[in-house]
Amino acid sequence: MIYLMMKTVHVAAVVTFVGGLLMLSVGVRIANLAVHRAVRRWDRMVTAPALAIVWITGVSIALNGHWFGAAWLSVKLAVVVALSALHGMLAGTLRRMERDDLVVVPTPWLGQAAGAVVAATAIVVGLVVIKPF
Repeated sequence: MIYLMMKTVHVAAVVTFVGGLLMLSVGVRIANLAVHRAVRRWDRMVTAPALAIVWITGVSIALNGHWFGAAWLSVKLAVVVALSALHGMLAGTLRRMERDDLVVVPTPWLGQAAGAVVAATAIVVGLVVIKPF
């Protein structure tokens, strides 16, 4: 029962985190200070805590399942580390845009991060469900 509860919390946190990442990627493309403030507030209050919960529950589930060392989990962790780093880059860019009142221009690829988030999420889900190797 604890495993199923942990998995439920993990999936809910993942959905929240991915939604927040998508919102951050849109937020850096909009040149509006009010939008930046709202997205940053949401990130601090919802997305960042969801990321922490994703990591805590994910590591707990992997330990419980004795999956560390499995190739599929190693690939999944690499993708999740990349998504976590992307979150940091997006949040930092948005923070600088808000602080410097839009003087900061995000790198062009960062504005296209939404596609990468969707693709990475699909890869992670496929690895978890199929466990191909």
